[in-house]
Amino acid sequence: MATADTGNHASTTNSLFSSLLEQSRKLRQETDSADLPSIQLGLGEIERRARELKKSSSGRPADARARYFLQAGGINTDENLRDLDSIDFQTAYEPSVPVDTDINAYLRSRKDQNVASSIEDGMRRTARDFDSFVAKNVTMEWDAQKMRIFEHFGLAPKLSQGQEAAEQSFSGGLSAFGKSSFGRSRLGASVNQKGPGLSTNSVWAKSGMGSSVLGKSVSRPSEAPGSAQQSNLFSDVDNTRQFELSRPQQQRQHGYGQVVRQMNATRLSSDAGAGSFPVMNTFADITAASGSDMLTVQLTDSWKLLASITGESKSDRGGPREREFYRDYIISTAPDGPEASRIRKRIEHGSRRFLENHFMGVVEKTVTENPQIARIGGIPTVVNKFRGFVNVKMAHNRDLADWDDKNFDKIGEVPCWALVFYLMRAGLVKEADAWVRTNQQAFQKLDRGFATYLHAYCSNEDRRLPRALHDRIQGEYNNRVRHKEDSKDPFKPVVYKIIGRCDLTKRSEATVMPTAEDWMWLQLVLSREIDRTSEPAHEVFTIQDLQSNIVQFGAKHFAARSANVGLYFQMLLSCGLFEEAVAYLYSFHFVDGVHFAIALTYYGLLRPSENPAKAEQELTTYGTHREKQINFPRMIGYYTRDFRTPNVEEAVDYLSLICLNGDLPAPVGSNQLHVCHEALRALVLETREFTKLLGDVRADGTRERGAIETRLKLVKLSDQSEFLRTITEQAASQADEDGRASDAVLLYHLAEDYDTVVQILNKNLSDSIALEENVMAHQGFEGAVPGSSMSLASVDDPMQLARNMLGMYTENANIIRKISLKHREACGVLLQIGEAKKKFAEGRWESCLTIIDRVDVIPLDPRSDVGNIRRRSQNFGSLHETVARNVGILLKMAVECCQKLSVELRDSQYADASKTHKLTELKMRTKSAMMYAGMIQYKLPAHVYAFLTRHDMSG
Repeated sequence: MATADTGNHASTTNSLFSSLLEQSRKLRQETDSADLPSIQLGLGEIERRARELKKSSSGRPADARARYFLQAGGINTDENLRDLDSIDFQTAYEPSVPVDTDINAYLRSRKDQNVASSIEDGMRRTARDFDSFVAKNVTMEWDAQKMRIFEHFGLAPKLSQGQEAAEQSFSGGLSAFGKSSFGRSRLGASVNQKGPGLSTNSVWAKSGMGSSVLGKSVSRPSEAPGSAQQSNLFSDVDNTRQFELSRPQQQRQHGYGQVVRQMNATRLSSDAGAGSFPVMNTFADITAASGSDMLTVQLTDSWKLLASITGESKSDRGGPREREFYRDYIISTAPDGPEASRIRKRIEHGSRRFLENHFMGVVEKTVTENPQIARIGGIPTVVNKFRGFVNVKMAHNRDLADWDDKNFDKIGEVPCWALVFYLMRAGLVKEADAWVRTNQQAFQKLDRGFATYLHAYCSNEDRRLPRALHDRIQGEYNNRVRHKEDSKDPFKPVVYKIIGRCDLTKRSEATVMPTAEDWMWLQLVLSREIDRTSEPAHEVFTIQDLQSNIVQFGAKHFAARSANVGLYFQMLLSCGLFEEAVAYLYSFHFVDGVHFAIALTYYGLLRPSENPAKAEQELTTYGTHREKQINFPRMIGYYTRDFRTPNVEEAVDYLSLICLNGDLPAPVGSNQLHVCHEALRALVLETREFTKLLGDVRADGTRERGAIETRLKLVKLSDQSEFLRTITEQAASQADEDGRASDAVLLYHLAEDYDTVVQILNKNLSDSIALEENVMAHQGFEGAVPGSSMSLASVDDPMQLARNMLGMYTENANIIRKISLKHREACGVLLQIGEAKKKFAEGRWESCLTIIDRVDVIPLDPRSDVGNIRRRSQNFGSLHETVARNVGILLKMAVECCQKLSVELRDSQYADASKTHKLTELKMRTKSAMMYAGMIQYKLPAHVYAFLTRHDMSG
C-alpha cells in the first residue's frame, strides 16, 4: 500500500513539473516579440543574483501557512526539496559545441568581414551619390514642369509656400522658363571623356554661383515675392520692418524698369560728356503717377530734392554729366578737404532751394484755397500773395496766445516781420529787401538798423554779413531782440537769428516753424562751411554737425510726427547722408531703396563697398576712414532675383549699372568691374538664355548680337574679343561640363573657337552612335534651308547638328582653316557611321555594308590577306579616339549584315554561279572582320567578342 502511494506521489510530482514546464514555454511564446528587447545575462551575473536572492530569502523566517497551503493542493514540499537537491548541476553549463580558441583564425575572419562591410558601404555610398547627381542634373519631374506651365498661364492654382519650398529644393530654384530653347543634351556630360585637346580645368569653367552677387532666383516669377525675401538677404537689415509690395509700389517697380532701360539706351547713344539722362526727374514722374498716398508724395518730393542738389534739369541738356560728382564725394574722403567742402556746399544749397520752392508751392496752394481770407486784391504780385498767406495764417491761429494780433508789429495793417520771414522762407530775399526798402521809414521807427542788415545779407552771395555788421547785429539780438524788450512779435527774433546767425545753440522756433521741413530749412540756413580753427566756437555750425544731430535723433524722433518712413528719409537726404538714407529706405521698401541707390550712383553720390565679394551678407560697410558704404553690386544682384528668369534683358540692364563705379581708382574700380562681369556670367549660366544674352547664329551664317554684347560700352569691355573671352567662353565651358552639348556648340561658335566646336560635335556623335539600343529618330528635317531663321544649335539630333555646323564651316574658308584636319575628317567618318547605323536599323543590309566599305575603318575586302589585316590592326591606335570607340559597332553591324545577306541568298529560289560567288564573298568578309577583331583583342568591349563568337559558331 505504501509502495502504491509513493508511486502515485511520484507521478503527481512529475505531472506537476511537466505542467509547469509547458506553461513556462507558452508564457515565453506569448511574450516573445520583436518589439521587446531580449534579456541576456552572463553566467557570472546569474550566479551573483542567485546568491543575493538566497541571502535575502534565508534571513526571513519560513511562513508555516505556505506549507499548509501547498499540502492542501497536493504538493509534498519535503519530497520536492529532496528531488531538487538530487539534481546534478555540474554538467548543466557545459557547452554543447567545442569552443574555438584559434585567435589568428578569428582575427582573419573579422578582417574579411570588415573588408566586405567597407566594400558594401562604398557601393551604397556610390549609388547614393549617383542618384543625387541624376536628381540634380536631369530633369525628370515632368508633372511638376507641367504644373509650372499651367500656373504661369493661370490655368492652375499656385502652390502654397511649403509646397513651393519643397519643389524649389528639387529644382535648385531655377524656373523651367529660364532654360534655353534647345535645353539639355540627351547624351549626358561630354567633358569628362573628351580628348586631351579640350581641357576643362580652366578657371573659366568654375562657376561662382555660390558667392555670386545674384543670390538665389525666385522659382516662380509670376508670383509677387514678399518684400522680406529681399531684405533678409542682408544680415544687417531687419526684415521684420519690410512692408509687402503695395499696388503703387508694383506700378513704380514696372516704371522704374522702363526708366533704367531708357537710361542705358541714352548712355549707349550719347558721347562721353555730351549730356546725361535726367534720372531724378524721370523717376519722380514715375513715382508721382503711381499714387497719391503719403509715402508716394514724400518719395516724389525726395526725387525732386535730389534733382535740386545735383542741379538736374528735366531735359538731357544743361544738367550734370554722368558721374559728375564722384571725385569730390567718393574719391576724396578727407572731411576737411576742399572737395568735401565743395560737395557739402552743393548739398546745403540744393536742399535749401528745394525746401524754399516747396514752401512757395504751399503758399500758392493756401492762398488759392482761401481767397476770401487772403484778400490778395486785383494785382497778384509776390508780395500780395505772401500778404494773403499771412492773413490766412493769422486767421487760422487766432486762438493761440502767441498769435494774438496785439503782439504783431504792423506796417499798413500788414504784420511786417511775418511777411519778411515768409518771403525769406520761400527764398525771396531780394523781394523782402525791396519791400523793406520801400517801407524804410516805417521800419526805422520799428528798428533803425534792420534795413541795413537785410540789404547786406541779400547783397552777399554766401549770405554773410561784414564783420562789423555781424558783431553789431549779434549785440542787438543778445541785448534787445532775444528778450523781446521792444517788441513781442514772435517773427522778429527768428528773422534776426537767420540774418545774423545768432544764438546757434537754439536752432528751433516751434511757434513760427512748426513742421519738420521748416526745422530742416532753418538748420540749412544757419549751417555754413567755415574754418573751425579761425572762427569762434559759438559761431561754428556746419553740415557735418547737422548730420550728427540727425543721426542722434534717429528715426523715432521724426516718426512721432509722421507715421511714414518717408519723412526721416527726406531728412537724411537733405543733410547729405545718402548711404544712411538708402539703407534706411531699403529696410522698409526695397524697390524704392534700390532705385534711389541707382540714381545716386549715376551721379557719383553713393560710396560703394570697396570689396563687395567679401561683404556677402552686409548691406552697409565701412571704408578706411570709417565712412559708410553701400554694397551696391549685391543690392542690384539681389534685386534682379525676382525677374531675371522671365526677363533676362531687363536683368542685364540692371547688372550693367554695377559698372558705373568702374571709374574709381584701383582696386575699388576693378573690383566693381570684376563683380559685374561675374554677375553677367552667372546670369548666363543660371538662366541659360544664351541666344538672348550672347547672340545667335542663323542658318545662313549671319550672327545676331545678344543683350550683353549690345551693352559692351556699359559693362566697360573695350572690344569683342575681350567680351568673348570673359563671358562667352566661361559660359561655354560650364555648359560643356554640364553635358549640354547643343548649348556648348552655340557658345563656342559665338566665341569663335571653331575647332572646339568640332571636337564637341565629334564627342556628341560618338556618344550617340555608341548607344546600341538607340534607334535614331530622324525627322524630315534633312538640312537647314538657306536664308531660314532657324538657329543652327536648336536641333537635338546630334547628326543633324553636326551636318548644320560642318556644312556652314565648309562654306567659309576663313573658318575651315582654323579647324584641325584630323577633327574634320573624324566628324565626316562619324557622320557616315551614323548613316550606316540608320540603314542597319531600317534593315537595308546592302546599303549599310556599302557605307561601311566606303568609311574604310575596318578591313572587309574579301581579297585581303593576313598581312594586310595585321597592318590595319597595327594602325588601330592612329584612329581618332571618337572613331576608335565605335569600331566594335562597325564590326557587329558588318558581321550581322553579312549573315543577313547570306540567309537571304540561301533562301532565294534561283541557284547559279553568282549566288555561290556572293556567298563566298560574304563569308570572306566575315572572316576578315573576325581576324581583325582577334588582332585588336583587349581593345574592344567584351560583348563585341561574345557577339562575334556566337555568329561564328552559328555560321
